[in-house]
Amino acid sequence: MEYRELGKTKIKVSRLCFGALTIGPLQRNLSLNEGSRLIRKALEAGVNFIDTAQLYGTYSYIRRALDNWDREVIIATKTYAYTAEMMCEALEEARRELDMDVIPIFMLHEQESEHTIRGHWPALEYLLNAKVKGKVKAVGISTHHVQGVLGACSYPEIEIISPMINVTGIGIQGGSREDMLAAIKQAADLGKGIYAMKPLGGGHLIARQQEALSFLLNLSDIDAIAVGMKSDIELERNLAHFEGKPIKVDLIEQPDRKLHIDDWCILCGRCVNTCPSRALKMTEKKIVVDPEKCVFCGYCGAVCPEFAIKVI
Repeated sequence: MEYRELGKTKIKVSRLCFGALTIGPLQRNLSLNEGSRLIRKALEAGVNFIDTAQLYGTYSYIRRALDNWDREVIIATKTYAYTAEMMCEALEEARRELDMDVIPIFMLHEQESEHTIRGHWPALEYLLNAKVKGKVKAVGISTHHVQGVLGACSYPEIEIISPMINVTGIGIQGGSREDMLAAIKQAADLGKGIYAMKPLGGGHLIARQQEALSFLLNLSDIDAIAVGMKSDIELERNLAHFEGKPIKVDLIEQPDRKLHIDDWCILCGRCVNTCPSRALKMTEKKIVVDPEKCVFCGYCGAVCPEFAIKVI
């Protein structure tokens, strides 16, 4: 497994980052034993970097996986908090639920632009103070937006960016794949650590997985890549990709994924307003999904009051 420093943070991570969204309640909803076992298997294979978020509901899996683990693991988590009080609650929840005094990387979740970052400044400022107190090692943002990356470039305090980037550009907001790559290069040139998200476009690029992962692995500006994994087959396949080993035939085929909306949907519209990819539309009778835009993040399901939406 190859390891790189995230920008100028002096935090060294495996290039393969375990994306914990897929094992949790927003997607596959694995049992605590199964999900933690999969993370532990990744750690034993050399993965030392895990991406999660307050929204994902996967802290318990990570905590269980780290039980009696004696090597350093870098956890990156994030929150939608926008006030100091909300950030305090989010940070303390992470420290408590992960059983960690110091959170290695804490980020603002899904920032759209410099304007958004400025609007979340009280939360960011709280994080910066927490860093001074030794509760956080590095501060960053995640974003699906080109302007989110460019906005972070205006803030020296933001050390790490997790942008949406993949070979076809699916899911990128506010510009093309080339626009996002140019923004990433600008951020990397400033010394910011970059770890990519959605390299397989939420599953759309599974048939092109070798091409998709090789595309990002060959970009010098990207330090690590967060890949969602929910099975031994997916973990073994990704380990082989990142270690430059041949992919066994039985690790290639994967079933298609889809966003399922149950009949009891009450058409409240919260999912439409939440979707970062603008993939949902509400008609008079139902919620319609644009399969070309949906990246199966599951964020819509997190805000559904009727639990009518899930990734399957």
